[in-house]
Amino acid sequence: MYFRNCAAARAAGADPVRIGDPGYGRHLDRDGDGVGCE
Repeated sequence: MYFRNCAAARAAGADPVRIGDPGYGRHLDRDGDGVGCE
């Protein structure tokens, strides 16, 4: 499972989403540093 977008991650209280975390997806990590929705 992954979050569709950062709004969904924020709504779930899961931002930022780090690589290896449930819900992480490369589409959430714009700069490719392993942390999405930062």
